[in-house]
Amino acid sequence: MTQSEFEAIAIQLRTVAHGVARQILSSADDAEDAAGDVMLRLWTLHAQLKDDDHALKLATVISQRLSIDIIRKQKKRISIFADAGEGLAQKAGQESSPSERMELEEDERWLVRQMEKLPPRELQVLKMRQMEHRSNKEIARLLGIGEASVKVMLSNARKKLFNDIKMRNRQ
Repeated sequence: MTQSEFEAIAIQLRTVAHGVARQILSSADDAEDAAGDVMLRLWTLHAQLKDDDHALKLATVISQRLSIDIIRKQKKRISIFADAGEGLAQKAGQESSPSERMELEEDERWLVRQMEKLPPRELQVLKMRQMEHRSNKEIARLLGIGEASVKVMLSNARKKLFNDIKMRNRQ
């Protein structure tokens, strides 16, 4: 399946993925997350997809399995920095004093907590932009949403984190 063929069916794939996830998951936000993840996985596989029917069936299966994974992982939070590699304190290494490393570790934990407070969709868009270095256009295409929506979600997420940082620094 070519990129243009995938883009043409993306909204339909997202609708199917969201519908399946919504049946399994109790949270609409979790269903949105699952649908977004399905779209990402399908995008990585788009060259191997034979036709629209194959893509729709695969979207259903992936959505079911991701939804089950989400249920399993709900009790266990995964660090936002797991995908990014080393944390701030690890990057500081031997160059900084133990107290500086401890401060960096605390700052990192605080930032993770603040990011986890973001709405799931904003967090997903922020991660795709900041950690995966994807363009707004690419994020919009992969998630099956408008580019303007990506810009708004990204702006809102950054604004919330910036305000949280300002409030923390005032204390």
